[in-house]
Amino acid sequence: MRIDSRRIDGVLGTWTHSEWRPEGGDPLADVVERIWDFDGRVADRRERIFPNGALELIVQLDGRYHDVKGRELALTPVACVTGIQTGPMVIEAPVEACRVLGVRFHPVGAWAVLDQPLSPLTGVTADLRDVLGSAAGELAGRCGDAPDAADRIASAIAWLRERLHRSARRLRLNPAVRWMADRIAGAPGAVRIDALRAQTGMSAARLSAAFREHVGVTPKRYARIHRFRRTLDVLHRGPSSLSDLALRAGYYDHPHMDAEFREFAGLTPREFLAARRYPASTSVAGG
Repeated sequence: MRIDSRRIDGVLGTWTHSEWRPEGGDPLADVVERIWDFDGRVADRRERIFPNGALELIVQLDGRYHDVKGRELALTPVACVTGIQTGPMVIEAPVEACRVLGVRFHPVGAWAVLDQPLSPLTGVTADLRDVLGSAAGELAGRCGDAPDAADRIASAIAWLRERLHRSARRLRLNPAVRWMADRIAGAPGAVRIDALRAQTGMSAARLSAAFREHVGVTPKRYARIHRFRRTLDVLHRGPSSLSDLALRAGYYDHPHMDAEFREFAGLTPREFLAARRYPASTSVAGG
């Protein structure tokens, strides 16, 4: 099992980030994009997180994060799951150093592991106990007993394999939804939804309903999120002409890109470029 670890020590804090990605042929490759582990402390406690087209399961092993809602703070559960984001989310880290494990799901994989429709989770952070019952405590317990990041990740992998093996939903997964979700994410987002739908042979209403259940949003919204994600990644990698980027990303023009970027990020592209960004992440410090 290959786990990549990176030590960060800079103005934004000191922590170790460890990550595992399933290889091709592994049954979890269709379920999980990555499993990550954070161990340390951030200097700026607030972080703005942007939509990425995935669902995230989080297990907190020390002090807990808060969701920031305007002037209000909501303490997040020890184990929680956040559905596909359709807008920015601001979180606040605990004062002390902490350890956090995360599982980033492909949506259709989350549908099988969580064993429930995903639309109620869209844009929401839910207590994993309300979703999975005692299985949530089992995952948190295994991670809490693990002595280091590698063992925490291994514990999460074993738990996921068990969940997937027991899931009846994985046998009822709509292959057209999986195919279409993969095509949208692989483009990313620069696809004609009507043309893809025609290839599935499903009506627009039936496909939209199936997509909401298996993914959490409609195909068009899913494509918009992935187009935004691609734009964000390009901006994060280095300076680019915004007008050229807008056309390459499939936007009608620069103002159209700015408007959609603000909808999903709460910032303009120029404001994003001026913000302090975490290493190996598109999140920005300060909220």
